[in-house]
Amino acid sequence: MISEEKMEEFCEKAKEKLFFYIESKFWSKPSIEELNNWLSNFKSIQEKYCATKLLDRFVYYSEEDIIRLIEYGLYEKILKRQFLEIELKNSFTSTNKQLYNEKKVFFKNLRVVPLYTGNQSESSLAMLRYLTNSIGFPEDQILDLNNLKKEMLNDCKNLVIIDDFIGSGTQIQDFWNSKKIVLDGEELYFNQLKEIITGIQIEYFCLVCTEEGYDKFKYNYETGNRNDLRITYSEMLGNRFKVFSKDSTYFDNEEVEECKNILQNLCDQNDIDLLGYHGLDYAVAFHHSIPDCSLPLFYIQNGNWNYLFRNKKTPIYDNI
Repeated sequence: MISEEKMEEFCEKAKEKLFFYIESKFWSKPSIEELNNWLSNFKSIQEKYCATKLLDRFVYYSEEDIIRLIEYGLYEKILKRQFLEIELKNSFTSTNKQLYNEKKVFFKNLRVVPLYTGNQSESSLAMLRYLTNSIGFPEDQILDLNNLKKEMLNDCKNLVIIDDFIGSGTQIQDFWNSKKIVLDGEELYFNQLKEIITGIQIEYFCLVCTEEGYDKFKYNYETGNRNDLRITYSEMLGNRFKVFSKDSTYFDNEEVEECKNILQNLCDQNDIDLLGYHGLDYAVAFHHSIPDCSLPLFYIQNGNWNYLFRNKKTPIYDNI
């Protein structure tokens, strides 16, 4: 690793940048106090260096970013895909007026459901709030999975499952293959809808998708089956966004293992798992939450450790 003097220099420059991110609301949720409290978890210069290296390249999505990604996914990917089908059918002779009318028809016939498994803190519900409050999507076109009616689905050409993030791919895989819904009082699996409702197109839309999670969902290596659900994402994070990968964007190649060992020892001392859900090691957060596939040291709170970001796994302790 570099000398302690250079570590000190890096830490100071990184902190200046982080203070700017928070004060300017590029990081729209954490406060300066929360940042300082989190940095106080790291005592030695080597630990401080590892911490600031993580934050220097941390991937954070503010409220403004979230709205931008929803709009991009809806208009630039999902809607334009529909336009392309129309243009191909019409040999690219459609007028702007025709496409405008097609846009109105598309959104009139669009229905949205959250990727919801019963936890009120789930991020898909936050996506619905952004969708209605910031984008202006009609609330009556958001469906209740426990009270679906064929009547309301007969006019639906596109059904979109919405969420913020694919990490491991496990959640959407379980939802698609195992989630039970209620249609006209009858219980069935979600993926049976495409067989019951004629002509409906179902897809999953998330703001951000990891390359690893996408690959694992599209092809289940345990069963050897390929999932046929279309996944649409606004941004994809490649494997370089895994903190301890060989081509990590967070640490230089020659320091990955040493920094991992430093953080592992620190986590062991404070009863924290180093790796996140399914052994994943991302450093990603949204304004409304941090995925549990990010390193737990970002969101754990206990008697010895202060959090930087909060999610449903962040307990509240009275440290006074």
